[in-house]
Amino acid sequence: MSKPGGTPKVQSAIEFHATRYWPQLDGLRTLSVALVIFSHMGDPVWSGVNGSLGVTLFFVISGFLITSLLIREERRNGRVSLSKFYVRRVYRIVPLYYIAVALTAVAVFGLGLGVGSGNFAERLPLIATFNGEFAGSGTFSHSWSLGIEEKFYILWPLVAFALPFVIRKRAVLVAVLLPLVAAASYIPGLRYFGIYTAIVAGCALAIAMHSDRGFRAAQALARPRAFYPILALAVLVYLVDQSLPFARETGHAHVAFAIATALVFPGLIIGGSAIQRVLSWRPIAYVGTLAYGIYLFHPFCIDVVGLVLPAGETSIALAALRFLLAAMLSVGVAFGLHKLIEQPFIRLGRRLTTTDSKPGTMPASETIATIR
Repeated sequence: MSKPGGTPKVQSAIEFHATRYWPQLDGLRTLSVALVIFSHMGDPVWSGVNGSLGVTLFFVISGFLITSLLIREERRNGRVSLSKFYVRRVYRIVPLYYIAVALTAVAVFGLGLGVGSGNFAERLPLIATFNGEFAGSGTFSHSWSLGIEEKFYILWPLVAFALPFVIRKRAVLVAVLLPLVAAASYIPGLRYFGIYTAIVAGCALAIAMHSDRGFRAAQALARPRAFYPILALAVLVYLVDQSLPFARETGHAHVAFAIATALVFPGLIIGGSAIQRVLSWRPIAYVGTLAYGIYLFHPFCIDVVGLVLPAGETSIALAALRFLLAAMLSVGVAFGLHKLIEQPFIRLGRRLTTTDSKPGTMPASETIATIR
């Protein structure tokens, strides 16, 4: 199994299909969760950091990786086992999530801590059922993105890999679905569906890159003369979203950012750029493997840091120190939970779903090691 480190330029579709781990995407996870932590620090100096676009970045990664995993299982075994996929997802996601929910409940009900803790009991049923996006603001409101992810994990394999008439037209499905969910972002009453733009963009990219024609197009996007202008566009979209008040108020920038980010991916996955090598650097990539635990528990860690250095810092030096302490504590907590909780349950989920694998084939859960 490949480990985080430098990744060479991919020369052919055969090499791409043989690749089981993309450390640079774990590096992107590190960037994504860093943006989220910055935006949650509560210090005015970080007011220009949009953590929601960090989540958008994570959604693109998730759509691409999950769809790649499913396509490769389908090609290897002739079909996708939904039951095994769901079991692996449950053992990967649920244990750590409910530990975080339980600790939050103890903090709120037992210690009276938390932001907007007065209505936590009313919001808890939604949070506990992975419907945090409908629970409103307050303690544990960052679970909204996990609710989006869970619905994707449940519905996407069921629709795109189990319905025969859809399997044959999967590329058509995403070609229609992507503009629809993007347009929904601008229509009152339908904006919830627009949140899925980034995930669908990642799915579309995975489907394209696993076809001959799509891989050739990805190779063209990965060339420096295309990659760097697209990367500059993605950065520009992010910066514009911070500088224009109407953009931040509407939240529409996630559509353009999601599309631009998806177009950047070929350069990061098969292009061999310097940026790809930086993101693949072992320490950066490893932090990305802990991103789920970091995301779940970073609010607790920020609160702990706040006991020593209260939020609201206008000094860049002190705000940077607060961020560094919160980030280090979040990584430390996530590392401990990764060893004690995540890894044992992930291994259990794999054992439960690989007992009848075909001889000589790789278990589906091992196809792409970076799937989280």
